[in-house]
Amino acid sequence: YFRVIQSMSTKKNNSSNPNITAPTPPILVEVINTRNPENYEYTVTISSNKIYTGTALQVKSTKHNATNSFRHIFRWIPSFPGEYKIFVHQVLNGVHKDPLNRQPTPLVSPSPLSIIVGQQKGGGNVFEISSEATMERIEDRIRKSVPCQTVNRVDAYSKWSGDWVGPDTPFQDHSIRTGWRFLPRDMGCHIESFSRRDLLSISKKKSIWVLGTSVFRGVFLSLVDLILSPEEKEELSSSVIGKCWGRALIKKGNLELVYQDFRAQMFEPFGSPKVMECHNEKIAKDADDSFIQNAADTWVEMFRDKDSWPDVIFMFVLYDNVGHGRDGLFFTHLEHFMSKIPPSWNGTLLLADRFWSAIGVTHRSYHKYHLYLEEINEMVHALNDTRVRWLDGMGISREMVMYSEYGPDGIGASQHFHGFCDVPYLEDMGQNNTMRVCGNVTEILGQLLLSHALGTKKQFDLEKLEEPKDEALEYCHACPLALTPFKLVAYPEVTCSEGKLHPRNDDEVYSFKAKQKICPQWCLEHEVDEVIPSQSDMINIRRCKVDLADVTTSSIESASAAKVKSQVRPTQDNQKDELLSTASQSLPTKPIMHTFFESVVGGCCGMSQEQHEQLLKAWKESWEARGWETMILTAQDARKHKDFGTLEKKLISLEINEYNRRCYWRWLAMVEAGGGWISDYDVFPLELTAELGAEMGKNGTFKAFDNHVPSLIHASSNEWDRVIHLMMDLLPNKRADDTVISDMYSLLEVSKSSSKNSIVWSYRVKTSINYTKGSDSLSLDCSKYSKQLAIHFSHHLCKRAASAQVFPLANVTIDEAVARRAEAALLLMDDYRNCQDRHDDEHVLPKKSLRSFVNYNDTSVNKSDVYFRVIQS
Repeated sequence: YFRVIQSMSTKKNNSSNPNITAPTPPILVEVINTRNPENYEYTVTISSNKIYTGTALQVKSTKHNATNSFRHIFRWIPSFPGEYKIFVHQVLNGVHKDPLNRQPTPLVSPSPLSIIVGQQKGGGNVFEISSEATMERIEDRIRKSVPCQTVNRVDAYSKWSGDWVGPDTPFQDHSIRTGWRFLPRDMGCHIESFSRRDLLSISKKKSIWVLGTSVFRGVFLSLVDLILSPEEKEELSSSVIGKCWGRALIKKGNLELVYQDFRAQMFEPFGSPKVMECHNEKIAKDADDSFIQNAADTWVEMFRDKDSWPDVIFMFVLYDNVGHGRDGLFFTHLEHFMSKIPPSWNGTLLLADRFWSAIGVTHRSYHKYHLYLEEINEMVHALNDTRVRWLDGMGISREMVMYSEYGPDGIGASQHFHGFCDVPYLEDMGQNNTMRVCGNVTEILGQLLLSHALGTKKQFDLEKLEEPKDEALEYCHACPLALTPFKLVAYPEVTCSEGKLHPRNDDEVYSFKAKQKICPQWCLEHEVDEVIPSQSDMINIRRCKVDLADVTTSSIESASAAKVKSQVRPTQDNQKDELLSTASQSLPTKPIMHTFFESVVGGCCGMSQEQHEQLLKAWKESWEARGWETMILTAQDARKHKDFGTLEKKLISLEINEYNRRCYWRWLAMVEAGGGWISDYDVFPLELTAELGAEMGKNGTFKAFDNHVPSLIHASSNEWDRVIHLMMDLLPNKRADDTVISDMYSLLEVSKSSSKNSIVWSYRVKTSINYTKGSDSLSLDCSKYSKQLAIHFSHHLCKRAASAQVFPLANVTIDEAVARRAEAALLLMDDYRNCQDRHDDEHVLPKKSLRSFVNYNDTSVNKSDVYFRVIQS
């Protein structure tokens, strides 16, 4: 239970001003526990509707020797007269039975207790207050304070304790839209607020980046809600911007707001051993991938172009080492990121960790919290960069814990400080508007970011536009389908729109389907290394070491690789040579057939988005049926190449459309993939089995099997890099009106120059469909498919076959033939396998003989129907 008493003593008024009234005696909230006191701590929240809220963070306990009990005392001096309610929650001391941290935090009797704070002490639950003294102290604090963005003392900036005062108080200057205002206590400053009118009056480009988890996303969404018109944000909660686990960007006038999902708890130390990381049943990170490297690439992206440097960065960093000295991982990561910042950048980097969220209430004792502040202060000083600030978010947020996502019953939960809402308010422009994102904490932090981006209000008023410009909204996004597996992608390919936000639909999400693979069984049998709670799920994280350099993600997924892995796990270094030998015997080397695919919202080129994905699936099934591993490359792979920006800039200057730019990207993606085989995803295997592909792939020379049409190619990584640079060099400086520019025509130009540029050119890809028409059916002319490595189901082939009525699907129009290529290709693959099974001596050359007698590096073999065979009589 707890009780409320008023101290009989008060500090003497030492003020030289006799007009300032002596301070009010403090009110004490004393929590008493006579059973198991060491297992519990308590939070005390005192609230007055629209006036005040204050919270004691895990009240410090002292032992009462007379009763052998622990007493937890919260000392509170009220600021305003009126009715208050006191809530005391019991929190388990460091024990979390629920891994989602939604443990019960029961109210302690007699919560909620109503008390009256008035001018005269009246007994019972009525307490005395000297309102003039408290009001004078608050007014004096405000009068002496400076704008917080001008405070350069890191030690002050790291301590954000203060008071939240509500709309029914006289301190409304610089309040947020709900009428609440936060008054820092130790900072000696005040947070200035900017209205929607101000944001529409920004005279030159400003950019704010928020890098963090969904709690940080709340700050981004509060800023979005602040700048958009009622019509633009009506569907904010259901839009792709409202819940994005990737990249989201808002442009309105001269203000750019960017959110990037950035989960520092996932970052590895640099130079860590290669591990595959699985989140639940999905692969989140390939052994050759790195969360920390992707994060570093994102920092490079932010500062790649001086004209688009951010003015403010608000970033989640990991610091979980309280009480154990300097956190090495904290410094390793942060110093690496900061090394990417140009010396001439004069913006602000605001750092915060996960404990500014309401979850922190259940893991921060009074003592540990203050130790945390001291250590953070030392660390920020050690960074020695005046552009860096640490945001003690718990100091600014703890007063609002009961008014977060889950309300008073969720004080022990991992939760957000923002929520979607529908609350009308009046803009300073005299227009009615509606808050679609409500959150006092996230909005006040948003105002803090704005103040660093825009400068002081006084300075801003001198520079702003005379009249606000309500220009069209532009928003872009690259948002995965789900939270897990966690993803962090630098240079994502974003989808952009103009106009008001609209409800999210499946065509509008950034699909990672092609890159998401199921965690192999051997890794799923690994013990769970870490459990991370999300808002709706538990994320079981497994980090499985990959000890063999030749075991790739795709080969690990095979059963034979699982067998090798089970042998590798318990080994020592001196057994590695023996294991590598065993692996080479038990794990057949499977070549990888790559393709490049980026989903186009709404589809293109005569096919819907779904039909493109069906064709991709048919491609994958067909090559794997011939013994290949398959790998689907995306723009993310291309962007890793050091010359991606150079190539993209050149292509855009030539006004090349997005489809043809992607065709160039795949060349860079193949360099980064380590070279090898690639085919268009409408190319299907004929004679090209995995065994034959492995044999042909021993030579890294650039081999184009469809002459200058890049539908089927093999080359080493260096050769891929050499040829794409030849193509780049041959691009014109200016595009003529009737000039078609694509990677096919660029490769054609390469084929015309310098004695073919040491490239092996051949025609080994079939470009026609050969069925014989019967009275009521079609039969495949097997003789027409010998010596061909693959068949290209191009638009041209499908249209020609449909016109000649020899398309595998009956009664289709020319347009239907293009759209239904996946079905047609699978039918032809079945018919082709039947040809092979028959081994008809008159029509089909057996595969074994073909491999025995034909030199596949000999470019003399061409599309001719004339061939020879060797038999024994």
